[in-house]
Amino acid sequence: MIFSHLLTQILWVVPLVFQLAIAAVMLRRRLTKIFPVFFSYTVLVLSRDIVLLFLPYPKSLYSLVYWCGEALAVLLGLGVIFETLRHLLPPYRFLRIVLKSVWILGALAAVTAMLMLVFSNGGTGEDRVLEAIILLERAARFLQVCLLVVMITLMSRLGLTWHQYSLGIVAGFGVYSALDLLALDFRAHLHFVSDNAFVLIRPAAYNLAAVIWAAYFLPSWSSIPLERLPKNDLREWNQAVTDYVDQWHRHY
Repeated sequence: MIFSHLLTQILWVVPLVFQLAIAAVMLRRRLTKIFPVFFSYTVLVLSRDIVLLFLPYPKSLYSLVYWCGEALAVLLGLGVIFETLRHLLPPYRFLRIVLKSVWILGALAAVTAMLMLVFSNGGTGEDRVLEAIILLERAARFLQVCLLVVMITLMSRLGLTWHQYSLGIVAGFGVYSALDLLALDFRAHLHFVSDNAFVLIRPAAYNLAAVIWAAYFLPSWSSIPLERLPKNDLREWNQAVTDYVDQWHRHY
């Protein structure tokens, strides 16, 4: 029992240290202008968990701070998805239109699900709010896992490398979300995970995400905030310059 409590406290404190360091590094390197949503997410989770350390559990104030922070963290987590996509996808107009369409459809689907949950029968108002937060959280986790799978699949085609900040952010969220969803399924449907193990698996998964983010933002080789370098295909450059010169001659 004492070991379990000590392990829980360690799993709680370790990501706080990492995220505090990440926030400081982002401020120092001015990465907050490149990833404002991820920085806001980091500061929010860091602030909420520090406050929870000093609140008695399981009092009503503790629950209020936790669930309000969780709702904001889920919304910012969804925002991080589109923030990283903006950096990872090529600047093609068609892809931008698709991204905006997905954002609009996702927002409409989320609002519809919330309204259906709120106006459904059964449960008190507080229970419905908690169910809505959990539903939104699982949807965000699923999208984060899908984004990681898609980025790994298309890395070579998009010219991405694992040294990019955006891929590090995606990897952290994707690994954490995958482990979290697996733990939920194993506990709720397959009954392979006990309640005591579940309490440890979820923070352990988030610790792994914090380690991944720290591995990207803290080392010295990440000090230059470049997200994408142009492809050095000299043949394409030469062809493009030749075409522009020919157009200029024909025009004059």
